[in-house]
Amino acid sequence: MGLMGYGNSWRAHRRLFHQYFRSTIVFTYHPSSTKAVREMIRRLRDTPDHFMRHIRFMAGSNILRIVYGMEVESEDDPNLALVEEGIKIVSRIANAGAYLVDSFPIMQHIPAWFPGAQFKRDGARWKPIVEEMFTRPYKELKASFDNGDPKPCVLTSMLYNISQDEEDPNRSMLEDVVINTSGTTYIAASDTTTSTLHTFVLAMSMHPELQKRAQEELGDIVGQDRLPEMGDRDALPFITAIVKECLRWRPALPLASPHRSVTDDEYEGFYIPAGSLVIGNAWAILHDKERYPDPDTFNPSRFINREGRLRKDVPDPTEAFGWGRRICPGRYFFLDLAWLAAANILAVFSIEKPIDELGNVVEPSGEYTTGLFSFPVPFKATFKVRSNVGVLV
Repeated sequence: MGLMGYGNSWRAHRRLFHQYFRSTIVFTYHPSSTKAVREMIRRLRDTPDHFMRHIRFMAGSNILRIVYGMEVESEDDPNLALVEEGIKIVSRIANAGAYLVDSFPIMQHIPAWFPGAQFKRDGARWKPIVEEMFTRPYKELKASFDNGDPKPCVLTSMLYNISQDEEDPNRSMLEDVVINTSGTTYIAASDTTTSTLHTFVLAMSMHPELQKRAQEELGDIVGQDRLPEMGDRDALPFITAIVKECLRWRPALPLASPHRSVTDDEYEGFYIPAGSLVIGNAWAILHDKERYPDPDTFNPSRFINREGRLRKDVPDPTEAFGWGRRICPGRYFFLDLAWLAAANILAVFSIEKPIDELGNVVEPSGEYTTGLFSFPVPFKATFKVRSNVGVLV
């Protein structure tokens, strides 16, 4: 449950993940993502007060369907509950500095009963849950695969590939890679999508003028007879700019994922000894005044030129996904899903700040949680169905 060192194992995991989520393959997941988004829209229409839960369910159920072939119908589904619990644990463990052992690695040798060894006691308690999160969905899918009833999904494709050579001496290792890669996919996709779309709802409620501009763009391009689809993205640059600005303004992983240096290194005169914990400050980069003037202001127009097209001279907020050879390989899948969800929400609803029983506008705090993943502190928003598109839901 620690950081995976760079080496053959890491390269095998990375290669397998990239194989199924590279930019040239993610279009095959658009039908599933469209289904998940449309289901979310109906839930938002019926019970808008639970929008945060509906967004999380959309992200989670979609990735379970794509990776494991699971059709999750309810937010109370036990498989969904299991992986959500596993995510909470993994996020806490991966949070740099959560335990003293992060700063003093020698503590890994102390017994579990010793003062300061809470990390060992927590690990013993959490390990079965995390292992179950990775193995239970795999075992269920593997049983169907072995019985000749394979479900169409990413994991089935992985199993088919490793089953082609039963004499392969690395087959056992490859199976472990498949289990870990498929399980990690949910962790990578769910919280990033959920955090970004919560930020999207918050930003739209705070900036009705930007919301109106996006809806006018939708009206001009998509019209009122259908809902937006992935094929509309190139013609809807302002919605793309809104998604980019959500990533820049409030990145889901403000300090990215921690890494350790494998060798002694030096950066701009600073000596970095091998074994040092290195934390990339995505927040600082994405709020650099030189790259993004007035960085604390939510302003999608910074990505739009005078002709209304996306600017090429303003850096994309790719640091929200990390950098280097460890940059998130699932970023193309995420960007597609986030864009589709944002476009459909704007097409169907007007998002407003709520009004209390005295008729006063309830202002969101704008505060965010701390940790590996950062989320808006729970807030309220009103989703009003736009009269001209209500019949499409």
